[in-house]
Amino acid sequence: EQGVQHTPGWSHEALEYLIEERQVKAVGHETLDTDSGVSAAKNGGSLPEEYYLLSKDIYQLEVLNNLDQVPATGSLISIAFPHWEKASGSPVRAIAILP
Repeated sequence: EQGVQHTPGWSHEALEYLIEERQVKAVGHETLDTDSGVSAAKNGGSLPEEYYLLSKDIYQLEVLNNLDQVPATGSLISIAFPHWEKASGSPVRAIAILP
Protein backbone atom coordinates (compact mmCIF):
# COMPACT_ATOMS: atom_id res chain seq x y z
CA GLU A 1 0.00 0.00 0.00
CA GLN A 2 1.42 3.38 -1.08
CA GLY A 3 4.94 1.89 -1.16
CA VAL A 4 5.12 1.42 2.62
CA GLN A 5 6.93 -1.71 3.77
CA HIS A 6 5.10 -3.69 6.42
CA THR A 7 8.16 -4.99 8.22
CA PRO A 8 8.54 -5.25 12.01
CA GLY A 9 10.91 -3.08 13.97
CA TRP A 10 12.15 -2.30 17.46
CA SER A 11 10.34 0.19 19.68
CA HIS A 12 12.39 2.87 21.38
CA GLU A 13 11.31 1.52 24.76
CA ALA A 14 12.52 -2.01 23.94
CA LEU A 15 15.88 -0.74 22.71
CA GLU A 16 16.30 1.53 25.71
CA TYR A 17 15.57 -1.40 28.06
CA LEU A 18 18.04 -3.68 26.27
CA ILE A 19 20.77 -1.04 26.25
CA GLU A 20 20.30 0.56 29.68
CA GLU A 21 19.00 -2.35 31.76
CA ARG A 22 20.41 -5.43 30.05
CA GLN A 23 23.57 -3.64 28.80
CA VAL A 24 23.61 -5.40 25.43
CA LYS A 25 26.43 -4.64 23.02
CA ALA A 26 24.59 -5.69 19.86
CA VAL A 27 21.08 -6.14 18.53
CA GLY A 28 20.13 -8.59 15.80
CA HIS A 29 17.04 -8.94 13.66
CA GLU A 30 15.76 -10.52 10.45
CA THR A 31 14.79 -7.32 8.65
CA LEU A 32 16.97 -4.80 6.85
CA ASP A 33 16.42 -2.00 9.37
CA THR A 34 15.98 -1.49 13.10
CA ASP A 35 12.88 0.63 12.49
CA SER A 36 9.63 -0.82 11.22
CA GLY A 37 8.61 -0.01 7.65
CA VAL A 38 5.61 1.97 8.88
CA SER A 39 7.78 3.99 11.30
CA ALA A 40 10.33 4.75 8.57
CA ALA A 41 7.57 5.93 6.23
CA LYS A 42 6.02 8.06 8.98
CA ASN A 43 9.42 9.68 9.60
CA GLY A 44 10.05 10.49 5.93
CA GLY A 45 12.44 7.56 5.45
CA SER A 46 14.47 8.46 8.53
CA LEU A 47 15.49 5.64 10.88
CA PRO A 48 15.42 7.17 14.38
CA GLU A 49 15.82 3.89 16.27
CA GLU A 50 18.77 2.81 14.12
CA TYR A 51 20.47 6.14 14.80
CA TYR A 52 19.65 5.77 18.50
CA LEU A 53 21.47 2.41 18.55
CA LEU A 54 24.45 3.84 16.73
CA SER A 55 24.61 6.87 19.07
CA LYS A 56 24.96 4.41 21.99
CA ASP A 57 27.83 2.54 20.28
CA ILE A 58 25.64 -0.52 19.81
CA TYR A 59 26.14 -2.41 16.59
CA GLN A 60 23.49 -4.44 14.87
CA LEU A 61 23.28 -7.61 12.87
CA GLU A 62 20.72 -7.33 10.12
CA VAL A 63 19.16 -9.90 7.80
CA LEU A 64 19.64 -12.80 10.20
CA ASN A 65 17.60 -15.88 9.35
CA ASN A 66 16.30 -18.94 11.17
CA LEU A 67 15.93 -16.93 14.38
CA ASP A 68 12.71 -18.82 15.03
CA GLN A 69 14.87 -21.91 15.63
CA VAL A 70 16.95 -20.24 18.37
CA PRO A 71 15.60 -20.53 21.94
CA ALA A 72 14.70 -17.24 23.64
CA THR A 73 17.26 -17.90 26.39
CA GLY A 74 20.37 -19.98 26.86
CA SER A 75 21.89 -19.63 23.39
CA LEU A 76 25.05 -17.88 22.28
CA ILE A 77 25.34 -16.18 18.90
CA SER A 78 28.89 -15.95 17.60
CA ILE A 79 29.93 -13.70 14.74
CA ALA A 80 33.16 -13.26 12.86
CA PHE A 81 34.64 -9.79 13.17
CA PRO A 82 33.76 -7.83 10.01
CA HIS A 83 36.37 -6.05 7.89
CA TRP A 84 35.44 -2.37 8.31
CA GLU A 85 37.93 -0.56 6.07
CA LYS A 86 36.11 1.14 3.17
CA ALA A 87 32.99 -0.93 3.87
CA SER A 88 29.50 0.30 3.05
CA GLY A 89 28.09 -2.43 5.29
CA SER A 90 29.27 -5.18 7.54
CA PRO A 91 28.28 -8.63 6.31
CA VAL A 92 29.18 -11.37 8.80
CA ARG A 93 28.50 -15.04 9.24
CA ALA A 94 26.54 -15.58 12.43
CA ILE A 95 26.29 -18.97 14.15
CA ALA A 96 23.94 -19.81 17.01
CA ILE A 97 25.26 -22.23 19.61
CA LEU A 98 22.24 -23.85 21.26
CA PRO A 99 22.06 -25.17 24.83
